[in-house]
Amino acid sequence: MTARHYLELVNFFSRSLRDRDAAADVVQESYSRVLAMRQPEAVLDLRALLYRIGKNIVIDDVRARQAEQRMLDTLGLISADSAPSPEREADARQQCRRLAARLAVMPRKRREAFILVRIYGFSHAESALHLATTVAAIEKHIVRAVCDLFDLATLRTA
Repeated sequence: MTARHYLELVNFFSRSLRDRDAAADVVQESYSRVLAMRQPEAVLDLRALLYRIGKNIVIDDVRARQAEQRMLDTLGLISADSAPSPEREADARQQCRRLAARLAVMPRKRREAFILVRIYGFSHAESALHLATTVAAIEKHIVRAVCDLFDLATLRTA
């Protein structure tokens, strides 16, 4: 695979992101995802695939920033201070990243159960129905997920 589309992609994403360095990062990540594919040589239209991957990366980044901002807004609402200081905001962002990283390494069912119950507010019965499992299994997944996250918090403060 060659980098013959690299400059074209960087120019395209530079216009939409208004940041050439961020555009170069998006293009680099696009190429790395194509290279990570099991059979990149089977791709019929490499240029179209690189554009689609790049657009998905940009969309994912926007969604992550929006979710992060919503969480920060929520933390600001429940905080005693009316507006968090830059230090508290940076700490909250770091905590969000740690939580996301820890959730990413959890087994799929455990992670999904935890997110449905603790983040989206589903009941155990609703979660069990959604995940096609039992309420008892959901309860066990939640307990294990909380223990995993508690272990992370204990390691962080140690």
